[in-house]
Amino acid sequence: MRRIVLSWAASTAICASGQAAASVTIYGNIDSGITYVNNLGGHSTVQMQDGISRANALGFSGVEDLGGGVSALLKLENGYSSDTGTLGQGGLLFGRQAYVGLGDKELGRLTLGRQYDSTVLMIPYFPCWNCGIYSAQNANLDRGAGERLNNAVQYRSTNLGGLTFGATYAFGEAAGVLTTNQGRAISTDVQYNNDDFSAIAVMTDINGAIIRAGRLGVSTMLGVPVQSSTILTADKQRIFGVGVKYKLGAWTPSILYTNTLLKLGHASSSDQVLRIGTTYQVSPSVLMAGQLSTDRFEQSRWYMANFSVDYFLSKRTDVYLELAAQRASGPGTVASIYLIGASSSQNQFLSRIGMKHIF
Repeated sequence: MRRIVLSWAASTAICASGQAAASVTIYGNIDSGITYVNNLGGHSTVQMQDGISRANALGFSGVEDLGGGVSALLKLENGYSSDTGTLGQGGLLFGRQAYVGLGDKELGRLTLGRQYDSTVLMIPYFPCWNCGIYSAQNANLDRGAGERLNNAVQYRSTNLGGLTFGATYAFGEAAGVLTTNQGRAISTDVQYNNDDFSAIAVMTDINGAIIRAGRLGVSTMLGVPVQSSTILTADKQRIFGVGVKYKLGAWTPSILYTNTLLKLGHASSSDQVLRIGTTYQVSPSVLMAGQLSTDRFEQSRWYMANFSVDYFLSKRTDVYLELAAQRASGPGTVASIYLIGASSSQNQFLSRIGMKHIF
């Protein structure tokens, strides 16, 4: 990945040799493609969608060496639509990330601002992580597609013999529709990486969690009637996730399990998702991946298969094909692949061709 680095180290050295060097890196990615869906509300459709294989982003990350192994850090990152040119995350200027902090080579890093919680770290453990957003849970109840917390203080450790850990606390303030936590939130994780083996465990607990119930594919949720536009504010959302992966030559099989508890008034329900599959590096320029998953919520069940193949034109540019099929069961339950919308039946299939570039 080639990134543009703007450095004022030289001018700093000219002005005062005792001042620290600093740099800002401009980075991002763009993804767009065409998706065919066999059943969206009872009709087939062909549509252009962007940010599917990888969410579109444009960001600025900065680091200033303060000496003694300590650095000042910053990141400002926005999402956008390559189809329309509009800002993502509800029109926020830096809706993906916006934080500042300090890092120490021995003690770790502490950052403050709008940041991802620990569940985003599960993405590399998705068996078909390059299948994109279509492999996420229907309504992203386990936050595996990546979600942010406002007003967050986050600590991340250094690497301790392959072990790393982190913790986030988000204050419940200035709540609104553009946040996923209208109350306080806590998120933690621990990871272990040793050569070809990796494992992760995460926990996220949110008070006043925004749930996009209309995406789930059910007629009721926590006792509340659900329409396609229904958004609920759950009193509690608590997520546990564990995942492992192991590299066996060209194959990297992995398994990921999440358990999400939702509470609203006197009602409570759990959503359990199990994903299993593998990536296969066919050649330096071809990567294939497949995933089978099962999802259980109340009396509803969803079974899904994802497949993808990427052809890399360079280290930064690839074209790809993605396939996803879902079958639902249970009273009032329909298939509803994430970000597509609900089928009129228990089945839904899509295919997509696209291209992405990372810079």
